Amino acid sequence: MTPSLQHKVPAWRAPLLVGAGLLALAALTLFDAWRVASGVGPGVGPSAAMKLIALLLAALGVAHLVQAARCAKRVLLRDALDKSNYRSLAWVLGGLVAQIAALALGVGFILSSFILFIATARGFGRSLKSWGPVYGLLLSTLIYLFFTKALSLSLPMGPLEQLLG
Repeated sequence: MTPSLQHKVPAWRAPLLVGAGLLALAALTLFDAWRVASGVGPGVGPSAAMKLIALLLAALGVAHLVQAARCAKRVLLRDALDKSNYRSLAWVLGGLVAQIAALALGVGFILSSFILFIATARGFGRSLKSWGPVYGLLLSTLIYLFFTKALSLSLPMGPLEQLLG
């Protein structure tokens, strides 16, 4: 066995450690939320946001532990001469360049992000005949609406953004 493979860290170790850390952080946040004095009136008290954050951290921690378990089931040692996947890298970098060019041409945030999403999905092996492009357009639109409506930030506008108001 070559020296580079003897010290290889298993793929499941990182999500396991992150998951355990997130669960510990969730427990600490929940403990702090219980120590905060409750509100005087009915409704949401000052600790509600902390409890929500603790719940979300716990959910992320469990998701990481599930991912670690899945990775542990399919651990395969790769060949020491495993080459980088330049085709995937080209798709992702090409998508980024296309997004920047689309923004410069005034296409807008939604369509330029959609272009990047499709190129990245293709780089990771997703077929363009799948539901990936639909998810990309939906996700780009939701992100645009969240940032512009909920956070009142201005993003580059194109024809599609003007239709949305």
